[in-house]
Amino acid sequence: MRTWKILLGLAILIGMNEGTPLCADSVTNIRRVSENHSESREANRKILVELFLSPEHKADIDKIKKEFEAVSINRLRTQVFRLGNPPENIAIGRNVPADIARLAIRLATTYNRGIRYLLPEYRYFPDHIAIGTSAFDEASQIPVCPEDLERLSDPALTTEQFHELYRHLTGEDKRLPTYRH
Repeated sequence: MRTWKILLGLAILIGMNEGTPLCADSVTNIRRVSENHSESREANRKILVELFLSPEHKADIDKIKKEFEAVSINRLRTQVFRLGNPPENIAIGRNVPADIARLAIRLATTYNRGIRYLLPEYRYFPDHIAIGTSAFDEASQIPVCPEDLERLSDPALTTEQFHELYRHLTGEDKRLPTYRH
């Protein structure tokens, strides 16, 4: 409730500076945006992120945690490999919003040497992200090219469009014709 009041106050100030009166529709829209923002933050609290890092990125764990906490994701499990590097893969559950999925892709690219494989949605819990997991054999990992990662990272994609593309890239849309999200 406090957030929409702050947004309303800002809208009033902007309207006064521009000489534009604030109408009832504007107030309703501000309230709706604020409520959706609150709902999405609440939904983000359900998301579990498992992150596997190489020893060289151990010092980056606090920075990564802050990035996820900024979007209300507090369930973060990190593990540092003793030697070597974790697999260059990512798994994104079907309930993960597109903006959170894009954040995970960016962080995996930054802190896990990139992404070379996607793990199918159906292998993970709906509110789960795994970066660099070694829980599955190589046959479970679907190669992904940089151009397709770029497509997944497009901010114009809605959550539904993101997951539709993700399922297409992993072949789930062909293998599981009865799959429902």
